Amino acid sequence: MREKQKGLLVITAVYIAAFIIGAIPYYRIDDMLAASALFTAVATVVVFISSCVFSDVSMYDPYWSVEPPVIIALNMVRYRLYGINAWIILCVVGLWAVRLTANWYAIYKGIGHEDWRYAMYREKCSPVLFVLLSFFGLHFMPTVVVYASLVSGFLAIRAESFSVLSIPGLVVMLLAVLLELVSDRAMHRFLESHRGEGRTCDLSVWKYSRHPNYLGEMSFWTGMFLYFVPLYPSTAYYGLGFLTVIALFPLVSIPMMEKHNMQRRKDYAEYKSHTSKLLLLPRRH
Repeated sequence: MREKQKGLLVITAVYIAAFIIGAIPYYRIDDMLAASALFTAVATVVVFISSCVFSDVSMYDPYWSVEPPVIIALNMVRYRLYGINAWIILCVVGLWAVRLTANWYAIYKGIGHEDWRYAMYREKCSPVLFVLLSFFGLHFMPTVVVYASLVSGFLAIRAESFSVLSIPGLVVMLLAVLLELVSDRAMHRFLESHRGEGRTCDLSVWKYSRHPNYLGEMSFWTGMFLYFVPLYPSTAYYGLGFLTVIALFPLVSIPMMEKHNMQRRKDYAEYKSHTSKLLLLPRRH
């Protein structure tokens, strides 16, 4: 069995265990938001412990995409929420999750092959400091961001009637998934032809944005908020947790990726000079 397949089996087993263990306290709390928070917190701890056992923080990487449809479906079943909004949110989040998880698997190599960012932290930090950073920064912080962004979805599935004013939010979510899919396919095509050459992908949407995948991610969660607002206009502030995603990418992910690309891609400075950082804009000459 190949290393990649072995790794997938291990991660699948870890996630099943994490969700089963997370479901134990989940069913002891009646409030949906509190129960969901405890479920994802406990599941994250299980994944963290497993990442320490296998010395592989990248075991957490698919959590971002796998957990959302699981907890939405769990809430639907537990609270018997089978209205149109619940099914729309589940299907759209499921579509987003399949795309993101498939992209993760396409580049996954197996247990022990950590993302370059985790490897960098592991090299720079002492063992104790790295464990603390891993738990709070690399595991729990993303979990908080995902949960905060999902609050709009948790509340939206409780609404019994559909609002036509939610349609723009639905469209934004679908277009965001399409943008991410197009950017993924373009990147994979580019790597098939130019892997190891230290060149920058400038195919398709990458011609107009240096980070179209991040733009898609930010747009998806914004769309979920826009879907939620017409359903609960008087308490729209409950859904503002999506702003954590809006802040995460420009403040953390994009600067880190920019620095990394400047170091490893010989043509990135030129690409950067005429390509928009985030939005899909005409190229500068």
